[in-house]
Amino acid sequence: TMKTMKKLVLSLCLVCLGLPMAAQTNEDAKYLAGAVTVNEAGYVEFTKKYRVEGKTQGEIYSLLKKYAKEQLVEGPDHLPQARIQDADSAQGLVVGGIEEYLYFKRTPLVNHRVHFYYQIIFTASDGGFKVQMRNLRYLYDDIPNAEVYRAEDWITDSEALNKSKTKLLRLPGKFRRFTIDRKDAIFRGAARATGAIRTVVKEVVVEEEE
Repeated sequence: TMKTMKKLVLSLCLVCLGLPMAAQTNEDAKYLAGAVTVNEAGYVEFTKKYRVEGKTQGEIYSLLKKYAKEQLVEGPDHLPQARIQDADSAQGLVVGGIEEYLYFKRTPLVNHRVHFYYQIIFTASDGGFKVQMRNLRYLYDDIPNAEVYRAEDWITDSEALNKSKTKLLRLPGKFRRFTIDRKDAIFRGAARATGAIRTVVKEVVVEEEE
């Protein structure tokens, strides 16, 4: 059952992380109530809009398609099923079905990770674009008979937070935290790729003593 599998995964996670069962740290507010949004159909879905001044739909579409291909479909942690599912320049639409590793801990001795599946949808328009991340699923590939876990069963407010909504629960909270971090990285990457977010390079002048 789902409860049994959650207990199994929890035990594995705590062993991998070397943490006591009762350990609890203060959590950043960004991961608490409202951080994971659910659409009208009851499914987890992250959505954000960006303004890209001075660029046409076609220019933004090309940049988003390039970003999706190079950084997601062919990204450093991608897995074989990752692909561009649809690309329509007339509609400014780029859809990616992404499979990648989501790492909870990565050291020379420990690779604690899951297969992470999601769909990413970019919709470009003149002067901006919208990005959506949905159909989020997870799979441990090193647990016998492991199930695919849907985000709705793991990272929503009701599943991942305590009753007072002030703390993350141990196992689903970990999935929630790393999922939000990955979503933020993907969204920021797309914004930078299109120029919605400009990278500021500060020049540091070092004076050498004569």
